[in-house]
Formats: sequence, C-alpha cells, structure tokens
Amino acid sequence: MAILTLEIENKKLKFFKDLIQNFPFVRVQEDGFGEDTDKQVIENIKNGLEEMKQIEQGIKKSRPAREFLNEL
Repeated sequence: MAILTLEIENKKLKFFKDLIQNFPFVRVQEDGFGEDTDKQVIENIKNGLEEMKQIEQGIKKSRPAREFLNEL
C-alpha cells in the first residue's frame, strides 16, 4: 500500500474527506497535528490574556518559563 500526503484548504477538508472515504481502497489516517482554526487561535489568545490578568491580580500564580519548557 502506498502513502500519499496532501495539503487541503481547511474549508474544503470535510468535503474531501467525505468524498475519499467512499472509496473502499482508501484508508484515512488523522495525524492530529492540524492547524488551529482562526476561532481557536482567538480563543487561545483570550484565555492567555485572562490568565495574565489573574496573575497580575494575585488570583493565579505564575511559574518560571524553564518549568513550562521542561513540560514540553
């Protein structure tokens, strides 16, 4: 079996996946590393700003950047 990697525009992805899954000889494997949508990026930024406000107000504790990077 051969493996083919494609780059599909986000807005056309669902259509394309629905189309190719109708072929019995095609197997779709999700990589799990897709890019965030614009909505997800905006939500992540909002959450980060809210967390910064909570840290400045003393509601939440910050942690050293080295500790954060070690978790990655």
